[in-house]
Amino acid sequence: MQTSFYGLQEQKQRSDNIMKLLAQYHLQDFDENGNYCGLDNIASIRERLWFAYSFLAEGSVEACRTGNNIIEASHYDFCHFAPKIAIQIVMKYNDQLTDDARNKLYSYLEDTIEESASEEMDFVGVNDNFPCMSTFIALIGGKLLSRPHLVEIGAKRLHQLKAMLTRRGFVSEFNSPTYTGIQLEALAELANYVEDEELREIALQCEQRIWADQLSRLHLPTSQVAGPYSRAYTADSVGHTQHFAIYAVLGDLLPVNLLNTLFSTRDADPEIVIHMNKAFLQVSAASMMNTIYHCPEELVKHALNKIYPHEVSGTVEFSSSSDAHAWEQPKDPVLAEDMVEYPAGVGSNTTYMTENFSLGTSTHEFHNGVQTDSFHILLRCDPHKETSLQNSRSIYTKYVINDKKPGQSNEYERMSVTSPEHSLWDEGRKLAFQHQNTAMVLYKPKRIGRLQVTSLKLSILIPCQHSEPDSIWLGDRRLEELTGESLEPCPVFVKDGAVYMAFHPLMLTNHGRRAAVKVERVNGYLVLSFYNYEGEVKDFDPKTFVLTGNGFVVQVSSEQEAGEFEAFRVASSKAQFHDNTHSSVHSRQTVLRRTTFESEGVTLSCEYSPISEGIRYIEVNGRIPANEKLAITGYDVCRLPFM
Repeated sequence: MQTSFYGLQEQKQRSDNIMKLLAQYHLQDFDENGNYCGLDNIASIRERLWFAYSFLAEGSVEACRTGNNIIEASHYDFCHFAPKIAIQIVMKYNDQLTDDARNKLYSYLEDTIEESASEEMDFVGVNDNFPCMSTFIALIGGKLLSRPHLVEIGAKRLHQLKAMLTRRGFVSEFNSPTYTGIQLEALAELANYVEDEELREIALQCEQRIWADQLSRLHLPTSQVAGPYSRAYTADSVGHTQHFAIYAVLGDLLPVNLLNTLFSTRDADPEIVIHMNKAFLQVSAASMMNTIYHCPEELVKHALNKIYPHEVSGTVEFSSSSDAHAWEQPKDPVLAEDMVEYPAGVGSNTTYMTENFSLGTSTHEFHNGVQTDSFHILLRCDPHKETSLQNSRSIYTKYVINDKKPGQSNEYERMSVTSPEHSLWDEGRKLAFQHQNTAMVLYKPKRIGRLQVTSLKLSILIPCQHSEPDSIWLGDRRLEELTGESLEPCPVFVKDGAVYMAFHPLMLTNHGRRAAVKVERVNGYLVLSFYNYEGEVKDFDPKTFVLTGNGFVVQVSSEQEAGEFEAFRVASSKAQFHDNTHSSVHSRQTVLRRTTFESEGVTLSCEYSPISEGIRYIEVNGRIPANEKLAITGYDVCRLPFM
């Protein structure tokens, strides 16, 4: 593989610095027996081994002693992450381990490594971070423990990833602010430690393709990776600073980064949404920086010198799925029937960026879609201010059944799950696509939510931890306090600094409601909702429920492009759309939803089945989109592996 990798020496310096800060902040959180006594919840074997790994990497006498104490005191159970961390520790820091700690790690690997041989750890079109890690475990751990059958499985699995990237532009778990970095770290470590030159070459090539996914979508004006996201926690959707792999490579060229936010103090910034807790974020990021990444210099050069507008698009494949738990199938026959199978298939996603905003969409979802941001906006509020979390905002969507809210834990009774703190899951299924700065987003509720319903709505979430938009209009009425409602569907116009947005509601199936459109403040968010139902507790029959239509078309622009906000509102108000369902005897009375939107030289059209989720066509300006395997503005993708 003839390429130059970017910033190898600087990566090591950044990693060493982060390890020192982690030890400075958290050595005091462990007692002399290796027990955690800090304020956060650090209990699982994964987090404990991350701390041990990072303390051993820091290298001081106290840090190494604490790392060994943690290993010796830990309770070892199965974890997708922990065997990989154990292998990394014995591969890198064997001489710094006590005999007891070394024996504990080897014993754990002997007991658990065969789990990596399971076909469930293959690349099956869902959680690609698991097979990336299990490939490392099988190849490097199999060699370490002299288990040649594991080495063969690891080699097979690496070829599976190569085959996927030969077929598609992105992996199935594409562009995840949390999990894409984990994929990169596992592949980088594999390239660093595998002895077979052919396998090392494939690992480097796969890593390069995933770097292309990340850096082509890096939006430096907001210092975020633009969406859509296959899999996002609330901190990811809102915008965060833990892009550890990108920071490892770019350092201060990434304006908002680990060093000036997450590691700037021991204490958490109350204005920043944290996934899990700050100690968890710090140790996970630190441990993932304890490697050398292999990012081609030409990809970094392209990322740092984007010419706007800039667009990235490509194809993905995905497995079938359902809302059932992997470890427990429902015993209630009614519940089991409502946990329908979502079909496997092939989709595409697009990210369009200007200096002031990005707009991203995905035609299909990852897994059952509860964490998928198929629609995502990033914007820079004031182009004259420096890049910061305070000067940027994200906007994303969730279909919400009953009184669940962003910014808190929520009960999903029929799934027997309580979501994590801050987390709001998507209870709808969606299809989204775009032409540049205009996107169509079509929704339906998921069948599993059809019982005991008090409200059905599609919510557009506008996080407001640092500021609020300048103005919001419902049709031709300005909301004086940014909140209000409309009895009838109407377009919603939002001015947020220099960025303008027009949200045009499409079909809003009316099952009975007090208002069709509402804007309200909820837990630090402005929530713009399009309602299908609001009233007494009600059970829906499956077909009526799934044929409940919702969605919108959004137009995004800026002062630089559209002039005054008033001119933008007037022009956007001229948009026209047609959205209806139909069936015929020829299709045996199956139901299709046909939607068309026209405005200022752009026409978006789609026809699909809300029940089966089959798409008859997606059309942009009278043509079927090219759906190239991978396309990046200003970059010849034929230079990438497997293209």
